[in-house]
Amino acid sequence: MSSNQLFEIKRILIPYDFSETAALSLEHAVFMAKLLKADIYLLHILESVSFTSAFGAAFGNVDKKLESESNTKLEEIGKQIHMNNGITVKSITEVGRIYRKIVDVAKRERVDIIIMGTHGVSGYKKFNVGTNTSKVVEEAGCPVISVQTHSKKIGFKKIVLPIDNTPQSRQKVSYALAVARSYGSHICIAGLINFGNEDNKRMFKLKVDQVEEWLLQHGVSVEKKFVEGDNLAKMTMQAAEEWDADLIVIMTEQEPSITGFFLGTYATQVVNHSKIPVMAVHPSESDGSTITVGY
Repeated sequence: MSSNQLFEIKRILIPYDFSETAALSLEHAVFMAKLLKADIYLLHILESVSFTSAFGAAFGNVDKKLESESNTKLEEIGKQIHMNNGITVKSITEVGRIYRKIVDVAKRERVDIIIMGTHGVSGYKKFNVGTNTSKVVEEAGCPVISVQTHSKKIGFKKIVLPIDNTPQSRQKVSYALAVARSYGSHICIAGLINFGNEDNKRMFKLKVDQVEEWLLQHGVSVEKKFVEGDNLAKMTMQAAEEWDADLIVIMTEQEPSITGFFLGTYATQVVNHSKIPVMAVHPSESDGSTITVGY
């Protein structure tokens, strides 16, 4: 893959529930929008409640009132952001299932990335990482950055790029490169080894070396280390902690022999338990939009 095929971020979607985590996600979005001259789409979702008979119309009116109030609040936030930062903000209020509306709006507005909190204290609280965020990560057609309240740092100075022995794993390299170039980040490659065959280890280390060389050729600073163990997610998060990293880049799908399809065990554990933001991207079916290094 050539460097001019890197994905661009011009439209950022923020699901916003007025919680502390949502506010932190918005801070990340504002920082990113200023850096990349992107627009922000601020989305609040009112859960629809299904009632039958005469109650239907009454609750419909309540929804309209709440929808209007929500949009007014969002517009005030958007105006403040525009006034302080010169960023264009579009306010959207929807009624429906939270994760489904996020995915639908992302598709309708053709956003390039979603940044969303994982542990809101209100609004999304009962739809925690195991439901809403995981489903958005699985179904959105764009990368998703999940933000936790553990880390208050804004910006990504150090990016952890975990590489395992699956073909899809190396596809996320181009996304890490794109973020690193935009943020001036240092990339930390974690070669994850959970197999014992020495010949396979040597081949795997050569592939990781190729990833490192490709990144260096594209002008970013890189370091790497190899981590051995049984739990890829714990190995990834431990490496991130040791590096004092700001972002982990993972794939949403892995080989079924390792993690299962879609948001497999590895990705779920990292999104659920990471103390720093996690960027999840979908693997490509050899369409040239992501990197395959040295194959």
